[in-house]
Amino acid sequence: MFLRMIAHPFYQYTLHSPSVYVLPVFEVAEDVPVPEDKPNLLELLQRGDAIKFHENICSNCHTVPGYIEWVTAIKYDLTMDIHVTSKREGAYSSWEPIYVGTKHEPEYDERLSWEGKADKMTQGYIMCIIGYDFHVLDNGFLVHRPGIKTIAQANRPPQQAKQRSFMRKTIAHEINVLYGQREGCRI
Repeated sequence: MFLRMIAHPFYQYTLHSPSVYVLPVFEVAEDVPVPEDKPNLLELLQRGDAIKFHENICSNCHTVPGYIEWVTAIKYDLTMDIHVTSKREGAYSSWEPIYVGTKHEPEYDERLSWEGKADKMTQGYIMCIIGYDFHVLDNGFLVHRPGIKTIAQANRPPQQAKQRSFMRKTIAHEINVLYGQREGCRI
């Protein structure tokens, strides 16, 4: 679906500026099969067998722009379009989107770890400074397994404190030297 969409002449404009294509991410209960399509996902959300990724841990880190409209935009065909285009600023300044991109996007900083949380914040910060467009796809999503994570399972205070300090003291300085700063962008 994505390849057909991106090959269509209507979407060629997205290839001429820094852009990525965002897939909303969800968690499903451990005993529930992974949804095969969006209508199935929406059914699981309605039943409470699925939630937005890390909704219990950092909801604003993974809520895509236009989420309320996204869940009401049901497509039963095998097509994909851009639901909404956004920047990583304002209400989305701490957004950690999962996306389809190219080899030209800023790289994930391998010095960071998911155990310390916020490991994709520096990458998103760079993309904000550069002015990336984040195109949220309407008929695609990802599911993180297994199960719905609780705050207790995700909480690792020593790693989190150490990683945040490293991000503030070292990585933020490196990014500012390489890319400068932009109002509205934050790690």
